[in-house]
Amino acid sequence: MNDLTRKHAIITGGSEGLGLAMVEALLAHGASVTAIARNAGKLRAAERAGATAIAGDATDAALMSHIVAQGQPDILILNAGARLPMVPIDEQTWDGFSAAWNTDVKAGLAGIQAALNTPMKPGSRVLVMSSGAAMVLSVPFIQPDSLRLSGGYIGAKRMLWFMAHQANVVSRERRLGLNFQVLVPCQLMGATALGHAAASAYAAIEGVSVGEHLEKLYGPPLHPRQIGEQVAELLTDQRYEKGVAYGFRAGSDIMPLDQ
Repeated sequence: MNDLTRKHAIITGGSEGLGLAMVEALLAHGASVTAIARNAGKLRAAERAGATAIAGDATDAALMSHIVAQGQPDILILNAGARLPMVPIDEQTWDGFSAAWNTDVKAGLAGIQAALNTPMKPGSRVLVMSSGAAMVLSVPFIQPDSLRLSGGYIGAKRMLWFMAHQANVVSRERRLGLNFQVLVPCQLMGATALGHAAASAYAAIEGVSVGEHLEKLYGPPLHPRQIGEQVAELLTDQRYEKGVAYGFRAGSDIMPLDQ
């Protein structure tokens, strides 16, 4: 996939933030793009950029199977996710704690199964959005205390990473020729609704501004448009064709995380 011209991409959660940035980047690189989100009004931004919009719930397995079968995409980006209640564990309700499982993971499962069971064309790519939070307790620079308000989000994002590995096994066993890969923003993005909400909660505890909190933790801000451009690069550069997980940091090249 050296060129996105005449390629078709489907992006869930494509109405705002990181999803919209990927919609815009892939369109700019010549792909045709279908954006999926629940809010039809918010999808107008994707339509103005040139995408086809479908208002629907990415956790609906039947809908995702239909869209993938009808659209025959070369690229499927599973980005749909829930907002989080940013509260400590002693104040979490089960509904709030499991929100990322019931949205992010459920939508990931629906999309992965649609890709495998349609199946998508050999050589197609499925990109699954995870989070740097999935790396907590596995790398020294992410401390558990730094994510103490995140409830079940961390496990959900780690599960999506693992699900990509499971899907690659099925693809190999069935000789489908599909490649499932994980996208990992390795710093909180204040420019997205989710990132701003999380940063605001932790900044309030520290008594600093959102900008100060993010700069202290990460340095220069990571913008959705950088990830959008680097996702286009990941899809067209042979160096990134076979790895499973790739990370993104402000001002940095794409980082291989899991080969």
